[in-house]
Amino acid sequence: MNLLRVVTKLHHYRLPTIGLCGLAMTLAFSEPGTSLRTVGPLRLDMFYVSVVVCGTLLLSVVVLDGYDPEEYGLDP
Repeated sequence: MNLLRVVTKLHHYRLPTIGLCGLAMTLAFSEPGTSLRTVGPLRLDMFYVSVVVCGTLLLSVVVLDGYDPEEYGLDP
């Protein structure tokens, strides 16, 4: 496989990759209820905030998926 093609795919799928790594680290090194933050009238558990943010990045592949090699100047 062409090195440029691999690099462009990594660039294209960076958000889901970050989301997957963040979700794995959150589940491995954190637990619910240990870190609570108060923002105005809301009490937020940072565990669940992290899970939602990382899950959103992971699901971005569903919404934004459409790797097109021609966008990067590569032959299909």
